Amino acid sequence: MFDWLKRLGGVRAVTPTGAPKPSVQAATAASKPNGRAAPPEPAAPAPGAPQAQPGLRRALLGRNGHVAGFELLLPEAVSGRLRVKPEVGAAVAHHLALLASASLQVTALRPVLITLPADVQREAVLAAVPAHAWVWPGPGTAVPDDRLLALRERGVRVGAADGPPLRSPALDFLVLQAAAGGVDTLLLSAQRWREQQPKLALVALDLPNLDEMERVLRAGFVLVGGQFGRSARQLPARPLGTAAHRVCELMNHLALDHDTAVIGQAVAADVSLTYRLLRYANSPAIGLNRGVETVDQAVMVLGRAELGRWLSVMLLSAAESRQAGRALQEAALARGRLLERVAAQLAVPDPGAFFTMGLLSLIEQLLQLPMAAALAPLRLSEPVLDALLRRQGPWAPMLDLLDALDGADTLHIEQACQALGLQGPLAQWQEEAWRWAGEVSAGAA
Repeated sequence: MFDWLKRLGGVRAVTPTGAPKPSVQAATAASKPNGRAAPPEPAAPAPGAPQAQPGLRRALLGRNGHVAGFELLLPEAVSGRLRVKPEVGAAVAHHLALLASASLQVTALRPVLITLPADVQREAVLAAVPAHAWVWPGPGTAVPDDRLLALRERGVRVGAADGPPLRSPALDFLVLQAAAGGVDTLLLSAQRWREQQPKLALVALDLPNLDEMERVLRAGFVLVGGQFGRSARQLPARPLGTAAHRVCELMNHLALDHDTAVIGQAVAADVSLTYRLLRYANSPAIGLNRGVETVDQAVMVLGRAELGRWLSVMLLSAAESRQAGRALQEAALARGRLLERVAAQLAVPDPGAFFTMGLLSLIEQLLQLPMAAALAPLRLSEPVLDALLRRQGPWAPMLDLLDALDGADTLHIEQACQALGLQGPLAQWQEEAWRWAGEVSAGAA
């Protein structure tokens, strides 16, 4: 996987003034020393052909700083069509598909939040709601009707949208959205509801940045959703922490094609890294048939690609303590995995480069350093630096896609997919990425 670091030190593609911007594939080929040509870009969809229909799976942050659940939404191509031309039968069918997906993901520890508008609350839909799901009727509905409330008998938690605080019916949770009123208004509304229903669980959605998400959690909310990759404050320039600097040195050993034995020796000299490497090598995410007992065994069995992945996880783990630290680590891994899958779908050579670019897209928030300072110790190519530092160049659309998913900006998601020429089951890839990120995070903790 991290062979790409070596290749990214190669020739930079120069675009003449006025020439077309190089594609993602062309930039990847140009970064390889052998100059191997990339496969042709996917042809643009023919007029009238189905466009990519990305579903939304938004992570929800919990009080302990972990990813504590997910919000599931219909693809914009579906919800937009239903808004223009309401079709109850179609709406019911799409929500049944959404609930089928939820039933495979929901657990008591990681609930799934789903909106069930009044027009789809039919018998078949309500029967398909899995236990431990959190359901609400959507914005503008402060009082769910008896059909939703009856689901509580099956272990489903039922909530409502913000509105004038009520004493009844007794709800499980309230959804507040940080839109026009901002976070201060959201917190005031939460206080008014608590006075009427003290045991009410509070959920906040659409928060503008990570700092506000942490602020709302400190105010007693149980689940919050928003944009992980944004900060409300200017991060100070300061030296990289000792632990992060050590991991960067190990990553650069791989970038310079040094023997893995050198990395093994450096890891073996650090008790904490030794423990974490052995734990990772023996984790379900790796799936080895026999146990690994020494650093040498771990390095040999994992190989350069998986060793590079492990170092990436260690770089995330070197982040200074913040409330959302664990959730950020998992989100960064999911981003990397998703971009790797997208790159493979686009037939881009060396999709591992995009794994690390996705992972590094949250490094500023994790290390609480300006992006330039966080990336300085790493040997990265110009295409990667252009994308991460300046949001320019042929790889920037990949990061645009991540930001659109992060902010649940459905129009932006469709535009990013079209810019990439991407068609495929994005919702499925996103689900797989989060599942893998959860396994890796647990194995490397």
